[in-house]
Amino acid sequence: MLSLIKRDTKWTRLPLWAMAILLLLQLGLGTGIAHADDKPSIIVKSEAGYSGMIKNGTWNPLKLTLTSNQDLSGDIVFQVTQNQFGNSPSSYVQHVELPKDTPKEVVLAIPGQQYNKNNNTVRFYEGSVEKGKLISFSNGTNSYINGATINSTNVGVLSDDPDAMNFLGILQSGNSKISVMHMKQKDISVDPMLMDGLDVLVFDRFASDTLTPAQVTSIEQWVKTGGKLILGGGAAYPKTAAPFAEISPVKYKGTFSVTSLPELEKLGAFKQGSAQGGAAKLNLGGELTLSDAELVKDAKLMYTTGGKPLFASRQVENGKVLYAAYDVAQEPIASWAGHPSVWSALLGTELQTNNLNAMRGNYNPLMNLSYILNFFPSLKMPSFQVLAWLIVIYAVVVAPLLYLLLKRVDKREWAWWMIPLIAVIASGTVYFIGASDKTKELAHTLNVVELDGRGQGKVKSATAFFSPGSGDYHLELPANSYVTIQRDGGSFSGSADSLSLVEVGSKETGVELLDMPQWSLAKLWVEQRSQNEGLGQLEVSLFINDKGDIDGKVVNTTSKNLTHAGLVVGGKLYPLGDLEQGKSISLATVKNAQAVRNGMLSFAMFQNNSGGQDPYNRERGMLDNYLQGSAWSAQDAYIVAFSKDKLFNYRNDGRDIDSDQLNLWLQPVNISWTQNGKVKIPLGFITPIVNQVASPNWYEQPNGISHIEQGYITFDYDVTDMKKMTGGMLKLQAKNPGKQTEYYIFNYKKQDWELIKWDASKQWSAANPNDQYASQGRIRIKLTAKEATELMLPELAVEGAVKP
Repeated sequence: MLSLIKRDTKWTRLPLWAMAILLLLQLGLGTGIAHADDKPSIIVKSEAGYSGMIKNGTWNPLKLTLTSNQDLSGDIVFQVTQNQFGNSPSSYVQHVELPKDTPKEVVLAIPGQQYNKNNNTVRFYEGSVEKGKLISFSNGTNSYINGATINSTNVGVLSDDPDAMNFLGILQSGNSKISVMHMKQKDISVDPMLMDGLDVLVFDRFASDTLTPAQVTSIEQWVKTGGKLILGGGAAYPKTAAPFAEISPVKYKGTFSVTSLPELEKLGAFKQGSAQGGAAKLNLGGELTLSDAELVKDAKLMYTTGGKPLFASRQVENGKVLYAAYDVAQEPIASWAGHPSVWSALLGTELQTNNLNAMRGNYNPLMNLSYILNFFPSLKMPSFQVLAWLIVIYAVVVAPLLYLLLKRVDKREWAWWMIPLIAVIASGTVYFIGASDKTKELAHTLNVVELDGRGQGKVKSATAFFSPGSGDYHLELPANSYVTIQRDGGSFSGSADSLSLVEVGSKETGVELLDMPQWSLAKLWVEQRSQNEGLGQLEVSLFINDKGDIDGKVVNTTSKNLTHAGLVVGGKLYPLGDLEQGKSISLATVKNAQAVRNGMLSFAMFQNNSGGQDPYNRERGMLDNYLQGSAWSAQDAYIVAFSKDKLFNYRNDGRDIDSDQLNLWLQPVNISWTQNGKVKIPLGFITPIVNQVASPNWYEQPNGISHIEQGYITFDYDVTDMKKMTGGMLKLQAKNPGKQTEYYIFNYKKQDWELIKWDASKQWSAANPNDQYASQGRIRIKLTAKEATELMLPELAVEGAVKP
């Protein structure tokens, strides 16, 4: 046996060494040998949007719960490999510390689009994403997220009743719908941008004292930048609304009881889902407790019951807070057949806006400004005449002149090196001329400034960064900026596969543009859920004079000089010219008002330029692509103006960037309809609000022409000044009522619909409208169509005396 071993040492050596290594592993010997379970690994769980639903065109939360098998420090990265612009990858980065075996929740804001395994990945890099090691996830199926997009008005509800506001789900609104999302206290982010996908937030019978101060501040900021907050009343109102006293439309006084609510019954008279409608009776079956409150300054009384506020609202900068005196989740009102109709009227503006967005397929009109960013004022094409002369000179020098010169000195063989030399010199000259303005980083920024008329404003920006050379660039944007990126190719290579990193921070938002080609563009869409103080406002006082014309005064009390200002009201543009800071202008001096109902506001403001390049192509583009694609096109009246001040700045590696900026200023304005003891509203000044759509395809174009297929819609005219009117006359005029259509007006006295019969002039009128057709200033119309047709919604006019 011993001799056999000696003879076969090659056979025995390998098993002996293997046994020795296994023994060392089992004994834990050999400090240089790692255990298999020492390899870092992370378990990840994800939740995108709201219950897996992503809202298009907004920023949505992505919650990632990470559990590491050892202490780790690094960057969590969500990479969008294909965004709504096409193949333009961007990564959203956040640094995180992961204690061993301890779940850590990380929340990122991600752009609203559909997500699947083909267009996104989730990764973790130890240390940093730029230089760190990629750490694997133990459950690889979670290395991407799934999220379907929704076309809806999103209503978040916080209530101790799990069914609160569920009745909103049956509202019909054409291409959009209402999605009710029941939330908990932990779902309210301290970052208002993470609530960007919510249109409405409802608090009813909720212990709001569980909210942290940071969450309350976040909700208030969300409201101020366009959110709508609803505060449910009843006996629980104090505990529900206490943290929001600063923005509430009412001050709580106590409670009172009612046995009937005829005002609410009138408002909800139209039955949802019925083509003919009809009364929806409300039987309370006993006493119902309501909260008693008084209006605060700047609040608007919408409806009353027993002389007390039933519904009240308050404009809070760009958002709104709505108060309901009753508990919206309490029976029998919660399940009452007319309850959805009540809220279709109260939420009519939101429903109409989301319906139009769903029809357009674009929820963020700022994205429409992409091609306008290409009009870089600082980047100019070389002069055609200069290039033409260079070509002529080159042709003359290389051909006859050089030939004659070399022939005269008898050195024609020199042409072999002189012609290439002249070609190099000519090419260098052309390059120098073409590159003279492309030697440094440049920016072109388009800002939209939306003023609230109370001294606050919100700025949204679309900007293009020009790279003079290839390489990596680090941009430093203002803190808490949220960025979507589109990369355009350069002169010699595309950038579709390049990488862009975005890290949102409280001090700055960093954007890394890696592998930028020479002479290429990176386009950034930047949004913040914050207000910009110090912008000021346009002080506007408008009224209808005795001749039925718009009159009043506009004063520029903003912090900037404005140009090409105009008032849009009643389907007309009243050009105001240039408005320097502090300047005022009287509407009585404006004589050249132009009709803009054809949707061509840009042509009304800037006349066609037939002599060469249009100097206002950027201004036209902003009006046509932002204004007409947003809710501003449905405003009753607003001011529009421009400026070229630098309102949004960012840096490249600590250096200021030369920036061309163009700003579109917008502000809604109100008109006083009461003058000299009379209420007078001419035709065309009140915009109808569509609140219910039961048609497979309905939409309204910017030019005022609507399209409807077989079905019906309901719409309201909200005329609050009618509450103080006595007697008078109501008129409706249909310039184009459509084919095979019928119009009905709701008679609140009869609690039923009445057919509107147009006369030869397409007008309909009724005396003493408050007795029958107006419920606290709201007039409701229904349009039914038997076939597809084009039409224009009727115009409304009101005239009457003010109550003594």
